[in-house]
Parts: sequence; structure tokens; C-alpha cells
Amino acid sequence: MEKQINYTEDVLFNNYMVSSLGEEYVHSQIPFYFDKSTYEKMVFYSEEINRISLNVLKNIKEGHSELLNYFDDFMFKEKIFNLKCPMSPMFWARYDTFRDVDGDIYFAEFNYDKPCGQKEIDLAGKCSFDGNINVSFINNVVKELLKICKEYEMEKEKIDVGFLMDPCHYEELHHSYYFKHILKDTNINIVQVGPNNLSVRDGYVYAYSNFKLKIILRLFPTEFFYEISNISEILNCVDCGNLLLINDPRVIAIQAKGFFAYLWNLVKSDSKLLSIRDKEIITKCIPYTEILNQDDIQDVIINKDSYVVKSSLGRYSQEVYIGKLYTQEMWENKIKTVSKSNKVHVKQKLINIRQEYTYAPGNNNMNIPVLAFGNFGIYIMDYKVEGLLVRWSRELLTNDDYTWMCPIGVENFPVYIKEFNPKNRKEIWNEIIDESVFKYNFTGAYTNIYEYISLNSLILKECAYKEMLSVSSKFCEILKKIYPYIQKEIELFGPILGIPEELYKLVSTSCATSLCALGRIDFAIDNDGSLKILEFNSETPAGLVEAIGLNFIIKEKLNIQYQNPNVNLKEHIKKSFFNILEELKKIKKVKNIAVVTSWYYEDIYTSNLIAEILKELNEYSVIFGNIYDLKVNNNKIYLYGNEIDAIYRHYPLDWFSYEDEMKKLIDPLSSGQYLINPGHTLITQSKALFAVIHELVRKKFFSRDDEEFVLKYIPYTCLEPDNVLSFDYVTKPYLSREGAGVMLSYDEMSKELDDIVFQDRINIKPLYSNIYSTMKEESKYLFPVIGTYITGDIPSGVFTRMGDFITDKNAMCVATYIEC
Repeated sequence: MEKQINYTEDVLFNNYMVSSLGEEYVHSQIPFYFDKSTYEKMVFYSEEINRISLNVLKNIKEGHSELLNYFDDFMFKEKIFNLKCPMSPMFWARYDTFRDVDGDIYFAEFNYDKPCGQKEIDLAGKCSFDGNINVSFINNVVKELLKICKEYEMEKEKIDVGFLMDPCHYEELHHSYYFKHILKDTNINIVQVGPNNLSVRDGYVYAYSNFKLKIILRLFPTEFFYEISNISEILNCVDCGNLLLINDPRVIAIQAKGFFAYLWNLVKSDSKLLSIRDKEIITKCIPYTEILNQDDIQDVIINKDSYVVKSSLGRYSQEVYIGKLYTQEMWENKIKTVSKSNKVHVKQKLINIRQEYTYAPGNNNMNIPVLAFGNFGIYIMDYKVEGLLVRWSRELLTNDDYTWMCPIGVENFPVYIKEFNPKNRKEIWNEIIDESVFKYNFTGAYTNIYEYISLNSLILKECAYKEMLSVSSKFCEILKKIYPYIQKEIELFGPILGIPEELYKLVSTSCATSLCALGRIDFAIDNDGSLKILEFNSETPAGLVEAIGLNFIIKEKLNIQYQNPNVNLKEHIKKSFFNILEELKKIKKVKNIAVVTSWYYEDIYTSNLIAEILKELNEYSVIFGNIYDLKVNNNKIYLYGNEIDAIYRHYPLDWFSYEDEMKKLIDPLSSGQYLINPGHTLITQSKALFAVIHELVRKKFFSRDDEEFVLKYIPYTCLEPDNVLSFDYVTKPYLSREGAGVMLSYDEMSKELDDIVFQDRINIKPLYSNIYSTMKEESKYLFPVIGTYITGDIPSGVFTRMGDFITDKNAMCVATYIEC
């Protein structure tokens, strides 16, 4: 991405945007993506409603004349709607569109009269990313206008086209310069005119008395035509065919908010003026709307959170009153004031708008992840959707002073949520939890007040799953090249990786040649759909009961038809343990194996499963216990009176150097003859290893293939901020776990932090899911972190957690399956 200040300057100088206070915070460079089905739904309803609207407009003097009573009278209204000439081509329109919490699409209003947003859509179309839906927008705008001019003016070497706006409105003035710019290489000459620059002579309209105009584009509101000099004569020119006014001023009828009420009235009365199909379309995408009358006042006051009240001819979010934003007293006063007004108002069911996850430009070239309401402007030319813009707002009502924008794309995201929400959901959930308790001693059903186990499923498309397996294998290859080198140079690399000096011998001495006994590579899929490695938990990966047990139980209970990626995970773990123990047995007799952990509930049921897997080798006595109960006598280790020959520790190795009662174990463990999950896993556990890997790129340590892999899949990481690091970065303590100590660059950071890495932030694509607590159900965006288990050096299973932007211990477990 460009520096935000450079991007803003390009926006201002090359895209004719208006300079204003806070201009550097208006245009984000990070795209927002719709899934294909949502985008297709938006296009379908837009084009269908546009077809219905234009059909109504064509018949407004006949079958649909009642529509004229659904918006206010204004000067020249009668003259405009008595025009006998054919309707002008509909060159431009924009629908303000929202997605609700259920994923349904609704239109809040139509902008047929003078829609803006062309510059913004063009800017978005210039951004380079796959799925950009606005790439062809501006070419299509030019082509459509050329087509209209050709049909109306026939073939002419040069066509003067007026661009009518109020020059006091900077936005519209800049639009006129913008249109002059995009048409400079065509035979259209844009003549910028204000309300006082037009005159009529011999039945024709002239600009500045010199330019004969047969076509005028207007960004001037119809109800304010009285401000235009000679407007009556100009309308006469329109009526006799000597002037094409685009858009036709009669479109004010379907621009008015009262048009929604008119359409709903046709639906309620089962009018024959609309087909059954058209009525169904209206009910699905237009919020219920009525003309506000005195009989409705009390209902609107009492049910304030359900309604928005709008002036029928209001513009720019003015005269829009959302009940939710008022106290009861303020709302009552506002509605009583509105009811005394002589303007036509409508009452409309408030759309329960979904807050989308997006990025807002912040200070110091940073992009801040935020929840915001997206007002999606669907741009229509003639009968076809041609572009889409978004205005983001932290408030329900879009405010031009505080809104920001970003590019828009469509993407078939390789992972999605399959919801499960029947009426007896809780009953089924209880049955699944009960089964997991009896079969796996699972005691982690809740995290705080929230259900930890979701009955929704995360479905991973086969292509993404295969890529994840391939990337995992390649990553393991790279780690197997680098960790033995670091073991030999532990005095040099130990401080870099944050390894305590007391553990150097333990980490560098190991009889096991496996990369790890059991590890988990945590992946994220970023905003653009690209796979990224977040970290490698090579020491103490959790989630085994969830991956092995609950993935199976949920699939069987809910009759899920997708493939379970963890069918063979248990056998792979058993094989990994077998191989390491065989290596240990070459140097010592192995009879008693201790599986030890701290007495934290999650560690207990995870370690218990590991103990059960070791028992299935049918060769050893497996003793499960608390790691603090390990004793040392004559450099030998004991647990509950039994001499121990091998240890599987579900306990971080670096903690041995921090806790006094654990330090006694360091010397006997340093022999390299005890640990099933070897000491060298602390090397690959360290977040600083990613910085070492990136430092070795282009140093002839890796092959070209390895280097390309590193640059593609491992986010850039360094020990000190440098010129390569993104402005959007995270800091991570070398050996932290479960998100502890991770900070985002836009947060205020302590300058005294030690042993942290700086890493390019991965803008993880969130998924919208329902979550349940002991008190309520809610829906929100959650960020999936998909872990691939590694046994030895083989990818063997999948475990997914979804939580906040920084995944912590409060994240939710989601069973994961593969769509083949």
C-alpha cells in the first residue's frame, strides 16, 4: 500500500476530490469483499426494483398518477409532469443499500435525480486487486453517455454537453471538472454551467449565450429548478425535443421517499398495476413504508426503536429521524414537530443494519480494524448495475462529515460458516457436551459465560485445505533445516530467540530427530483470501479433545456430510510418540512414562487424552499427574514414587527457568534422555524465529524456492522496526501463548517492552456467526484461526478457534470439515 498521505494527494489532484479537514482519513486502501451470493443478490434486487420503478414512471400520467400525491408540491411540479415528450434515457442512478443482521438486502432510498459517487467508484476501480467490481465502471460511464449523445445528436464531430450544477456546492463543481476530464478524449465537450448561465434563443438553450446545448447533464435538484434562470422556457425546449435533460426531471417521483410508501400501498391493496412477482420483490427488499399521518403518531412515538421518519423530498440525510438515536422525550417532541409540518413525511420500518468489519485510515499511515455500518451505493445505468461504492459510518445515520470509503470486491472466500440453529439447539448442545464429558473427560463447555463449543461448523474448501497441507509440509522442511543449525550456535541464537540461558543445554541436546512430537501451525486467511502462517505452537498445542472427539461427535450428531479432517489424527499422534520412544530406547530402558501438566482444567483433559494415546502403545506404564509433583533424587526423576524414564510435558519449557520449584528438573532433563516432546521445540516455538528466517532470506541459506515460500506465507517479522515493516504491525512477546501480550501498532505501547518481535499485521477475514451465552444469543464477526496439527513433520489434523482480532483464551471452538 502507498503511504496514506501520498494516496490522499493522488486522490485530491488526480481524482478531483474535494479537499477538507480530515481528508487523509476519507479513503481507505484496504478492500471490503462481498461473497458472490450476496453481491448477486444485490445486483438482482437492484435491477428488478429499477425495472419496476421505471415502469411506474412511464405510466405516471395514467395508471400511476396517484404517486404524485406521495411527495410535496413544488414550483414547476405541474409543468414538469405535464411534459409530453418521451422520457429521457436514465443515465445514472444510485440506490442506498444496506445488509441487515440476517444477511438480507434492503434499499433505504433511491437517488435518481442527481446521484453522485462517480469519482469515488472510479477511484475504487483503479485499485489493483482480484475481484475488483469497479474496474470497468468509468469506461462504461463514458460509453453510455457517448451512446446517448450519438442516438440523440446523431453523428457529430463535436458535441457540447452542458453540466448543470450549483458552483457554490464544491462537490458538484468538482464533479463537473471530473466529467470534463474523463471525456477529454471523446467528441463530447463538457460545458460547466450554473443556474444563471443558461438562456433560450429561437427555441434552443445556450450556455453563456455562445454554446448551443442540446444535451444537459444535471446535478441540480428538480425541486429547486425555480433557482434556474429561464427554467420555464428551458422546460419548453425539453418538451419540444430541442433539449435532452439527463436525468429526466420526472424521475423526482421515484426519487421521493414517498415512492416506497406508494409501492407498499400497491402491494397491500393487491393492485393489478403490479404483477405477483413484482409484489414479492418489493416485500423482500424495500422496508415497509407508509405516509405518516395523524393516526400513526402515537404508534411511532411508542415504538420509537422500530421506525425511521423521513421527509419525502429530503436530501443528504437531512430530515431523517431515527427513533433509536433519541431519548423517549426527545423523540416525542420531534415527532410532534414533524406532525405539524406541512411537508409529506413517511414512516419506515428501521432496517436492522449489520455492522460490517472493515478498516478505517488512522494516524501515521495505519489502518484501524473497526465495526461500521456500510451504506452501499449501487450505481445503475439504464437497466444494469455498473458499479458500487460504500460510505462507512460508526453511527446508524451516514454523516458526510465523518464517513470514509474503500474499494469493493467480490470473492469466493475459501472458508465459511455452516449454521446450525434449530429450536432444540440447546438440548442437542447439552447431549453433545454430555457425550464429550463421558468419553473424553471434557470439562471446557464454557469460556466465562459463553458456550465454548459451537454447533456451527467451519467449512474449509478442498483447495484451501490442500494448500494448507502443502504449506505445512514445506514449513516443516524449512524448520528442519534451521533448528539444528541454531542448536549448534545456541550461544549466539539463544538471546535472539528469548531462550533462558539455563535451558541452553536442554534445548541443544536431544536424542529425538523429529521436528516435534505434536505441534500445531496456526494459519489465518487474510482479507484478500491468502493463506498466512501466524505462528507455530511446537511445544504444548491444545485442542486435541476438541479435534479428535468433538469433531467426530458433532459430525455424527448433526449428520454433517462434509469430510472430517481429523479421522486419523489420533493414529498419527500415536505413531509420532512411537517413533520418538524408539529413539529413546536406543540409549536407555523405557518403562515408566509420566504425562504431566499444570492443574488448569483445559490442560488436564488435553493431557489425559495424550496419556490414553500413550497407553494404547501397550508397552509402557503411563502415569498421569501434576508437573509440580515431579521429584528429583540423584539426578533421576520420580512421580508418585515411580522412577520416570520418559516425560511428556504439557507445560511450556521456558517456565522451568522462571519457577523455583521447577528449576531442579533442568539438570536431569538436559541429558536429552527424557522428553518425548524434545527440548529443541522451544526454538521453533519462539516468535523470534520468524525474524531469523526473514533475516536469512537472500543470504544464501535458503534455496530460491524456500525464499519465495517465506515471502509468500510468513508475515514479515523483525526484532526492531525497519523500512520493510508495514505501518500496520503487531508486537508479540517471543514466548507468549494464547495471545498474551500481543499488541496492535495503533494502540498506545510502552516504550520499555523487551523480548518482542514486530510483525506485519495479517488482516484476518472475519466470519459472521451466532454465539450463545448463559444469558442471550447474539451475532457478531469472529476471526478464525485454523490450526494444522503436526506429528513429527506430517500435517495430521485441523483445529479452529474463533474469537477477537487477537485470539485469546476466550475464543470459541468451531468443528471444522472439508468441502470436497
